[in-house]
Amino acid sequence: MDHSLEALVPVTIPLTISLCLAGFGIAYYYFTTRSRERLALIEKGLDPTAFVRSRSYLPLLLLLGVLSLGLAAGIAGGAVLTQLVGEHNYVYPATVFFGAGLSLVAAYYLLRATTTR
Repeated sequence: MDHSLEALVPVTIPLTISLCLAGFGIAYYYFTTRSRERLALIEKGLDPTAFVRSRSYLPLLLLLGVLSLGLAAGIAGGAVLTQLVGEHNYVYPATVFFGAGLSLVAAYYLLRATTTR
């Protein structure tokens, strides 16, 4: 084994266990709190389906579609800039993140326009 990997082994095992325990703790707290809230609603005679949200995946699909377009535009922009300025390590990551950021801003405005109707 490489010496750098030998140094990582004692760190990764407790880190993995800690992350799993934290995920379990968050999930346990979420589900028990949700159950208590619903039981309190039932005790007061209210409808427990007040927490049910509509299951529309259209906003998520719109977000993913616009993000994909932004990533593709970033990759294409990186190819164009590579031809213009030459091979640099920063060209592709910069254009990909720029395209992704612009697409997320565009998706925000598109979603806001569709939900205010």
